[in-house]
Amino acid sequence: MDRGPGVPPPPRHQPVGGSRGSSSGSLGAHGSGADGSSEDLHALGKREKVKDKVKRYIAKLSFVEMSVMKATTKIEGPPKEKHTRRLVLESWSHPDTAPAEMVHALSRINLLNSPVVTLKALSTVHELMQRGSPAVLPAVGGWLDHLSLVQSHWDGNGNNANYGLSEVCSPLVVAYARLLAAKSRFHSEHRAFENNYSFDEEAEGRGGGG
Repeated sequence: MDRGPGVPPPPRHQPVGGSRGSSSGSLGAHGSGADGSSEDLHALGKREKVKDKVKRYIAKLSFVEMSVMKATTKIEGPPKEKHTRRLVLESWSHPDTAPAEMVHALSRINLLNSPVVTLKALSTVHELMQRGSPAVLPAVGGWLDHLSLVQSHWDGNGNNANYGLSEVCSPLVVAYARLLAAKSRFHSEHRAFENNYSFDEEAEGRGGGG
C-alpha cells in the first residue's frame, strides 16, 4: 500500500513519537480560480486535513499494527498471505513482545459489525496459533473474552440489515470463534502439545500437561 509522500516505513515495535508536519499551504496552491467558491475551498480544506490526519496515524503505527490492519480490511476474501506471514515471522523474531502486541492490535478491531472483518481477524488468529512461535498460544489465551464476545454477538444475528452476508456468515463466525477458543483452552490445559499438536515429552516431564 502506498503510504503517500513523506511518510517513512512504520517502526517495528516502538511507535514513533511526536507529530508529523502538516500540509500547510496546500490550499493556497489551488487558489480560488474562476470557479472556486468559498464552499469548494472549505471542502478542499477538510479533505486535506483528513488526509493529513490519516498520514500521521499510519506513520505512528508499528510494523505489527500495520500488518494486522492490512490483514483485516473490509475487502471480501481471506487475509493476504504476505500480511499474515509477516506476523508469523515477527512472532518468531520477537517472541517476547510481538505476540502480545498482535493480540493488542487485534483487540482494537471492531468484531461486531462486519462479518468479513471478523472472519479475517479469526483467520489471522488461527494462522498465528498454527504457525507462530510458542509464545503466541499464551497470548491468544488472554484473548478468550473477545472470542466469547464474538460468539454471543453473532449467534442469532444473521439478520443484520447492514451486511447482506451476515445471514450466511454468522453461523461460520460463531463456529470459527468456538473452534479457536477450544484450541486455546486445549493448549492451556495440555501444554505438552505444541501448536501443531506435536507432543513435547520434555514439557510433559516437567508437568506442563497440567
